[in-house]
Amino acid sequence: MVHQQSASLRLAAVEEIIQLRRDVLIIGTDRTSPEFDGDHGANTRHFGAFIEQSNICCLSWMLSEIDEAPAWQLRGMATHPNDRGSGVGRELLKFSENYVASESEIRQFWCNARTGAVGFYQKQGWLVCSDEFLISGVGPHFKMKKTFHANA
Repeated sequence: MVHQQSASLRLAAVEEIIQLRRDVLIIGTDRTSPEFDGDHGANTRHFGAFIEQSNICCLSWMLSEIDEAPAWQLRGMATHPNDRGSGVGRELLKFSENYVASESEIRQFWCNARTGAVGFYQKQGWLVCSDEFLISGVGPHFKMKKTFHANA
């Protein structure tokens, strides 16, 4: 059932989002851990959408690079199956993009998007910048990127 009340969007501790990441992104793959390299990095920012204490959407931004330039890498975006299509993913992505852009001068974002999620990211202004490739044990992906523009 889709939640009728609006979710609270905020910075989150990795411990608050790890279960949703496990349930949505890890179960059914060959991965064994929902933790990513960089989860505890000083520049990593985790975000969540919460209804009361329940995490219904999450994502993380890690300082990285693309095309030999500094960039924020989006990792581990997941929405609880009951809340897909509610707009919470779109809202959390926009909220988090604005947040990380306000913290740094870096305006380039990128991610490895699962093939099934490419349309979602394209609707949010992201562009496909690779051929489809396989992440072993997880599935097909495309590299995508976006240049941040305020109020985008």
